[in-house]
Amino acid sequence: MLTALRSRAAAATRRWWAARASGATDRADALGLLLLGLVLLALDVGGVGPTVPVLDLPAPRWWQAGLLLVAVLVLVAKRRRPLAVLLAVTALAVLDALLGGALGMYLVLFDALFAVAVHGAPRVRRAVQGVVGGAVLAGAVALVAAGGSARDVVQLVLVLVAMFLTPFWWGGDVRRTEELARSEARRADLERERADLARAHADDVARIAALDRTSAVQDERRRMARDLHDAVAGHLSAVAIHAEAALAGGPDPDRDRAALRAVRAGALDALTEMRAMILVLRAGDDADDVPAPPGLDRVTALDADVEPAPLPVVSAAVGQTAYRIAQEAVTNAHKHGAGRPALTVRTDDRTLHLEVRNAMPAVAAASPVPSSSTGLTTMRERAATLGGTVTAGPEGDAWVVRAALPLDPAQVPA
Repeated sequence: MLTALRSRAAAATRRWWAARASGATDRADALGLLLLGLVLLALDVGGVGPTVPVLDLPAPRWWQAGLLLVAVLVLVAKRRRPLAVLLAVTALAVLDALLGGALGMYLVLFDALFAVAVHGAPRVRRAVQGVVGGAVLAGAVALVAAGGSARDVVQLVLVLVAMFLTPFWWGGDVRRTEELARSEARRADLERERADLARAHADDVARIAALDRTSAVQDERRRMARDLHDAVAGHLSAVAIHAEAALAGGPDPDRDRAALRAVRAGALDALTEMRAMILVLRAGDDADDVPAPPGLDRVTALDADVEPAPLPVVSAAVGQTAYRIAQEAVTNAHKHGAGRPALTVRTDDRTLHLEVRNAMPAVAAASPVPSSSTGLTTMRERAATLGGTVTAGPEGDAWVVRAALPLDPAQVPA
């Protein structure tokens, strides 16, 4: 319970200080000073002026009440014009002192000095402090000249300092506190701006990473589109070759059924490759779930005699490129050769050597299989991306495709 009361009191104090700092209580403060000054006048509380009024006016208390009212009205503008308000209130306070002085007028003068210390410009504050200090010194000198004792001089100086310099000390402390609060607020704003900039930078980095990933996916899709030609063309070429072989001879049920089974298997393989590739090309953000392209270990699935049986272990880039070159080479062997091709894979210190060899037919087929004439170009392009080479052509009675791929493409000069 006590903790809750303290929290509410602290919150109320903070709200009151915030209201005072914003100027929302200036009129209420002026009205409070007016009421307090009138009460003090009515009670005839002693003021700060001479004991006997210098100006002999009828009903001096009413005159003092009027001066207090004017001073309070002027005090409302203390935040906007602190120096002008101080000069006006000082003139009214001097006139009030000639009438005997009122404690309420001194409180108004105290508030005007406080306003200068809090809201005045640095040069104005220094000037007013100099004038007030000079006035205190002048009062002490005047008392000494009038024959006052040292005790009276010290008492006068202490009283004048307490009355007219205390507002400056208090106001200076309030001003420094407000400046510190504004500085802390500005620092908090800067921290928030830095945090916002950091979040914006992180968002930009994420967007750039997403764009890079999208670009990489698009590049991979273009490469896979080129792979589509190799995979599908190989299977369709096998289909066409088996169909051509079945049509070249006379009717033979066993041979024709074997050719149809081969045609069916090749067509199904072509459809499987095309379906998988289309799924890859249609994949969006889930492209990472697509299996990796086949590597060198898949050459044993090609329609060729592979040697040696334990294939060498190479990097993924070299293995994938070697598989695609071997696949296209086997396709070319079926297009331009006769019989089952032989595929040889070997490595030396720095290079993977791939060779596809098959016998050439003695007489060209009457109806050659159509070709897109892009297979050899594609093989050379694939090898060139790794710094390798591909050669293809007849050697005696055989058609030979040779590829040389560096085992470490990073060490190949650009």
